[in-house]
Amino acid sequence: MIDQRATDFERAYSLHLRAITAYVARRVPRDEVDDVVAKVFVVAWRRFDEVPTPPEDRLWLFGVARRCVAHHLRSSLRQGRLRMRLVNEISVVQVPPSHNVDHRVELVLMAMDRLKPLDREALRIVLWDELSHTEAAVVMDCSVNAFELRYRRARNSVRHAVENLTTNVAGKESSSFANTALFVEGQAP
Repeated sequence: MIDQRATDFERAYSLHLRAITAYVARRVPRDEVDDVVAKVFVVAWRRFDEVPTPPEDRLWLFGVARRCVAHHLRSSLRQGRLRMRLVNEISVVQVPPSHNVDHRVELVLMAMDRLKPLDREALRIVLWDELSHTEAAVVMDCSVNAFELRYRRARNSVRHAVENLTTNVAGKESSSFANTALFVEGQAP
């Protein structure tokens, strides 16, 4: 029984380690990723009898990862660390002015930073982790309808913020990127 459990766990670990690590790496400082990923798989080992059968095991692990990340970030705040500032900082790269540079990416990131944490997570989980709305709803522990409402609200907020910012920038710079569609209707940001 223990040998079969270990074999099943090793299979799940090898299949999902890369996706879970990528998920965590986008949410915590680089030097803390391994610790959080280890916690995810410790929880998975301890609760392995509760892990659903494939392919639902992947979503279950994403849910555990989401909770481990949240716990880790709360702990970091309670301990007075400043790591959250580092997670949210964007390194500035000096790029010579050019009409070929699309400044909308920076505008999208700025708009996403202004979202509520759960709305920002809804966008990230679909756009960065490439989960479907159904999968994302499982990970975020809500109904598909609730997730879709949150995702749509977040997407529209980013779209409107970027449109407002590009209108302001276009008025000052009169650049052509302000007149090109950032999001095609029906397409995710």
